Amino acid sequence: MTESLAGSMRKFNGTFWAAIAVELLHCLASYTMLDYLIVYLAQDLGFGDIRANALYGMLLFAGYFLPILLGALADRYGFRETMVVSLAIMVAGYFLASSMTTYPGMLAALMVIALGGAVIKPVIAGTVKASSDDANRSLGFSIYYTVINIGSSIAPFLANGVRISSGHPALIIVTSGIVEASALGVTFLFFKNLPVDASAKAKPLIQVLGEMTVVLGNARLMITAAGCAAIYFIGGHYEMAGGALVLTVAVWIAANLLWDLAGKSITGENWGSHALLDRQRFGDGRLLSFIIIFSGVWALYSQIWTNIPLYITSLDPSMKSRIEWFQAVDPIMIVLFQVIIGKWMGRFRPLPSMVAGIIISAFAVGTVNLFGANLGAWAVGISLGIWSIGEMMFSPRSVEYVSVIAPKDKLALYIGYGFLPLAIGFGVGPSLGAFLVRLFERSGHPGWVWYGFGFWALCIAAALWVYDMVVRAKA
Repeated sequence: MTESLAGSMRKFNGTFWAAIAVELLHCLASYTMLDYLIVYLAQDLGFGDIRANALYGMLLFAGYFLPILLGALADRYGFRETMVVSLAIMVAGYFLASSMTTYPGMLAALMVIALGGAVIKPVIAGTVKASSDDANRSLGFSIYYTVINIGSSIAPFLANGVRISSGHPALIIVTSGIVEASALGVTFLFFKNLPVDASAKAKPLIQVLGEMTVVLGNARLMITAAGCAAIYFIGGHYEMAGGALVLTVAVWIAANLLWDLAGKSITGENWGSHALLDRQRFGDGRLLSFIIIFSGVWALYSQIWTNIPLYITSLDPSMKSRIEWFQAVDPIMIVLFQVIIGKWMGRFRPLPSMVAGIIISAFAVGTVNLFGANLGAWAVGISLGIWSIGEMMFSPRSVEYVSVIAPKDKLALYIGYGFLPLAIGFGVGPSLGAFLVRLFERSGHPGWVWYGFGFWALCIAAALWVYDMVVRAKA
């Protein structure tokens, strides 16, 4: 067995292993910064919980949404060239972020990091695919996903060690820049270009945007969605009250619906002649509904990176000295148990596996205050361990489920947009969670917010179950 595995691994070329090394270093750099970032923004820079969560959400949204738009760049300009530029952008972004103390400056620096990261994600995944064949592709992606979790497992301890030994939290971000610079060195020395499909080079950004409108809805619908996102992020920046934020979004949506009803009588023959002079139209309702429902799962997951660390430090301020350690629980559990749980869950359909995982995750977040308030802040780590079990059940199978509901002639396209829930969930989750935390604090029962998060997860599980029954009935 060992010889067979070793023999299979020897079949991968040097560029594959260079890409794997870059991915390991890139993940180590990213998670080293992310593991302490929310505390750094909220407490060390004094932005406060609401504004820090808004900033964190904008970073994650950009990091997961931009690859959808920019993924074709590597095919057009070459994997090596694209990787060098993206790594250089990230290195600059890290060093810029380490020197920023104002909200606008930090926002700009984090967007630079997100831009570079958005380009490199498809490059490394594409390199793994191009460097393997049908016989060893599964092994190649297993190695790829393993190093992601190895990097995210080491990062909390690196971040904590740098911060505690130096006494300067900003040096965590400097360390991330140094690690990313080493990935750039690996690229220069060992990464070589791979042949790509000639047709991919001709795929312009406008075609990517066109595909998005076909799958999700027309340009008018995208404008409405973009407006909602802008209001949400701006509201987080200015710490807008939850009721005012909801009202503003409702007014924006109502204005667009009014245009749908009255626009034709105003524009006459021009109605429908331009993207802006048209009625909102939805794309594939099955995929769009799944994206909306599953975004709620990742919005809940974002609390692990944002509001859970803030809760732990509020419960016990001394925990700030080792808050990064809590972020190691999830990746270490995944490294140890993902293969075992994945093999066991393979006996069931994707949907029941996902629903069961979300229910376990509901129990996990529902016990955060129960464990933390009664056993001590350290016990929140138990909840994080329980969460990881649920995540290992729902996360890998979500992409598989998208492949099941996708039309056969649009499989790759649907799988690509199947990652959109991460962008939406990670984008809105931090601020939404912060608003709920503040709401429960004002009610006099701050710890109850975690029961609310548990109920949130149960609602998602129920919605997903109903969704699956409707989709199967119409299949």
